[in-house]
Formats: sequence, C-alpha cells, structure tokens
Amino acid sequence: MNREQIYIRLREYKKILEEKGFNVIYIGLYGSQNYNVDDEQSDIDCKAIILPNLHDIIFRKVTSITIELETGAIDVKDLITFYNVIRKGNFSYIEAIDTPYSIGDKYVKELFRQIRPNLKSMLGAMYEKRKALTHEYPSKKKEFQKWGFDPKQYHHIVRLFDILQYISKIGDKRSYLKYQDSARKFMIAEKRNKNNHTKEWVEQSSDHIIELAKSFIPKDYKYEPTDLSIDVSEYIENKLKIEMMNDNKFTFAREYRTFDNGVPKRDLEKFPILWGLKDKDISYIVYESIEIL
Repeated sequence: MNREQIYIRLREYKKILEEKGFNVIYIGLYGSQNYNVDDEQSDIDCKAIILPNLHDIIFRKVTSITIELETGAIDVKDLITFYNVIRKGNFSYIEAIDTPYSIGDKYVKELFRQIRPNLKSMLGAMYEKRKALTHEYPSKKKEFQKWGFDPKQYHHIVRLFDILQYISKIGDKRSYLKYQDSARKFMIAEKRNKNNHTKEWVEQSSDHIIELAKSFIPKDYKYEPTDLSIDVSEYIENKLKIEMMNDNKFTFAREYRTFDNGVPKRDLEKFPILWGLKDKDISYIVYESIEIL
C-alpha cells in the first residue's frame, strides 16, 4: 500500500470518529507500514487522540476504546488519557507519534515527540508476545490449525529485539526500526512463517531471544517520565476557550500556530504587537465579536 492510500485511510478513520461525535485532534499510524514489512494481508491500524469536552473533564470521564474495522483498528483515547500512557514511555504510543503517516495538529505531534521510549516497556511487550505466541485467539484459528502458533507474534519478538539491540549499540532511542531489502524479506517471511518453523522451534527461539534482550538493558536502568502536564493543560484550556466562544452566535475565536509560515498579513495589520514576533514560532488565539445595532 502506497503513501497516498495510507493517508486516504487515515482520513476515512477521522471521518468515522467525527461521525461518532469525537473531536479528533490527531491520528497516527502504528504497525507494519512503519516497519516496511506490510504485505497484502496487512491492516492499517492507528492511534487517535480526541479532545475531551468540559463535561468529560468535570466528571472525569475517560475515553479509551478500540474500534475494529474491516481495514484495521482505531485505538481512541482522550488527550489526558493518551498523555498519561505515553509519558511513561510506552513505545507503541510513541511510535504513533514518530510515524511519518499522521494527520492532525502539528503541535500535538511536536509536543509528544519529546518523549522517548521506556526500554522496559519493550522488554515487557516481548513477554506479552511470547504469551500470545501460543494462545489461540479466535482471529488466529487458521494459523493455529496450520502451525499451532501465531507467527506474527514471533516476528514481533524479533522486531523488538532488533530495536533494543539498536538502541544499545547506537544510543538513538527510536520507537521502531524500518527494515530494508533482505532484512525486510526476512521479517515478512517470519511474519507469515514462510520457513515453516515448528511450534517447538519458535518457542525455544523466542525464549532465547528474550534472554539475550535482557542484556541490552542496564541493571541500573531507570526511566524518568517526561512531565508535559502544563503544556497539555494549557493546550486543552485554549481549545475549550475557542469552543466556548464559538458556541455563542455573537463571538468567534480561532487559534493559529506559525511554525515556519510566519504570522499572516491580516493579523499583522490588526495586531501590531505581532510584528515583533512575526519570525518566531508562536501560537496565539484571536477573539472576535459582533454587535447588532
């Protein structure tokens, strides 16, 4: 599946969520397309961040659901819940931020890219994949009838080992690796068990790989969560201000983030204070109102 097809699917997912009443602020891909090991059987899975409304915040309502579609799964979390998960270094959520396949608020992506993976979360995921390797879920009935295990779980164990090894050697704390050429072919073969591994072989291999992976994490390793609570709370506050303003038929508010684009000419003419900031990366809200005479 090419780049444009992936973006088409992400936009479809966004529309589906909006039709369900969610205020979607970000959608990021996670899964085989990121690793370059997708094939004709691969789904397109993503993680979506939605903006909580004032009612949800007051009554502490949490949104954390997975919507299963024929083309893939959408893991939906409100911004507060997403932050509470990702701040602990969960690599799969960081992957959905690091991915080149995303739509939505650039500020959210930029903010969460400061968080780097917790190595222990990767090792923990390897144990989870090892357990799932021989657990026959209803969706894996075909694989278990053929081999007695799920080869996709084995390929994930190998993939996570590769990430930990890479980080140990290079030091660049990535959330995933992108495979090329022969490595790509190898991973797809493992994912679909084209080498016809036996159940006994993949169990022994998985246990061996996990033991080796432990050596990549220093014994004194301690993950320090990234504190972005002020940034997240200010973001939500600004968004809610805009929504509340726009709920009034006599007022209107809009937020603008300059990034590399500069301040729009119309705002420079209206607000001279912006001239001194026109070349900087800033975010601001414009409030406008109308009075009927």
